[in-house]
Amino acid sequence: MNRDRELWWLNPAWVSAVMGVIVALGAFLIPDSMYRTYWYTPKFFNAHELWITLACIGMFSLGSWASSSRRLHPASHTDHDWMRNVPWRFVERAFNACFYCSLLAYVIWAAAAISRGANLQLAMGVLHGDKGASYVMKEVYMGTVSGVTTLTQLAMAAMVLGVMLGVTHGWQRVWLKFAMLFLVTLVRALMNSERLALMELFVPAVVLFVRLGVMESARIRERFWPVLRMIPVLGYSCLLVMFGASEYFRSWINYYAGGDRSFWEFVSLRLLGYYVTALNNGALLIQRIEPTGAPFFTLHFLWRFPFLNSLMETLYPNFALASVENDPYMAYLKVEANAEFNNGGGLLEPIMDFGFVGCLVYWLLAGLLAGLIYRWFQQKKMAGLLLYPATFVGVIELSRIIYWAEGRVVIPQLALCFVALTCAYYARQFRATREDLAWQPSR
Repeated sequence: MNRDRELWWLNPAWVSAVMGVIVALGAFLIPDSMYRTYWYTPKFFNAHELWITLACIGMFSLGSWASSSRRLHPASHTDHDWMRNVPWRFVERAFNACFYCSLLAYVIWAAAAISRGANLQLAMGVLHGDKGASYVMKEVYMGTVSGVTTLTQLAMAAMVLGVMLGVTHGWQRVWLKFAMLFLVTLVRALMNSERLALMELFVPAVVLFVRLGVMESARIRERFWPVLRMIPVLGYSCLLVMFGASEYFRSWINYYAGGDRSFWEFVSLRLLGYYVTALNNGALLIQRIEPTGAPFFTLHFLWRFPFLNSLMETLYPNFALASVENDPYMAYLKVEANAEFNNGGGLLEPIMDFGFVGCLVYWLLAGLLAGLIYRWFQQKKMAGLLLYPATFVGVIELSRIIYWAEGRVVIPQLALCFVALTCAYYARQFRATREDLAWQPSR
């Protein structure tokens, strides 16, 4: 079998087009009555917004396809001997640093929650479905701790580095730490109603494992190629189960149990609602908000990080958006839609920053960058192997949020950038040393 064969669903050009078009058509074809009955919001996503969304998808896919083309990226020597040029001791130290920093941040966050009054009885109430327990735990006791909550996201970087170590040097040195990260993240997902935290562990790990642990094995590719191509179906099934387990504690036993719908019917409609209402909300917002010229949606983390938020206030004094409570779209959602479904539709959000033309330029540039990182990923260059797994999460979430604009992914990506740059420096030094050793003076 051709060693260069690629899985379509890992390519940002394909996965963004397929998922984006499916969600956009779903949001358009679902009637207003269904929006009002199941998600308690009017329908705003009509033909005009559909064409705008398809244009955004097209620009991102075009950019991804153009920059990931094999013609622009001939085969590199790193395709075959990439492991020889990696400082594995440094990678292991980076993995341990990310793991311990994340674990320490979780401990501090838990201690802060306990100091605010959280206790075992309330935690058991969340698991038992006591009415209001989940809301109180999240809003009162599990509030973010500046800097600390962000550091928990280093667990994502630890998973990426750990998979690389596991595939190349054996899993015995990483599996226990993986289990610990999964446990604390599971508690976070249940207590803080934050299932995205689990997704951030599993999806990057699976993406990297498929590339290094599966696609590099000729035997596995030969036997399971049809199955590998259909992994999105399995992934959707896993997402539905995980989403259902989360919603069971979060909303089903608190508010919706005992109605005229079964649990799995409720879960399916609610999962669909998270994506179609995101585009529907985006349609509402672009109808109500004029372009601001401030990168609030496209660089949202600048308004969340300490010091940076003060800088943004100085640069945009008339753009009072420094706090979460002042997010411009929440007022519209509370009055005209349903604030329970508060995603703003990632594909449409750049319009509120830069207008329609600026939005198309933004998605073209984003696609070019995503496609370039993907091609590095396929070539087994360290920058691609480290950065594409989290980038892939952003690609599959395009219709819901601009994931890479959030602070939760900036810190782990910066950590992985540092590792990639260090590995690149080491590789250059190593190659220079080999060339020096191979050089013989003329006689």
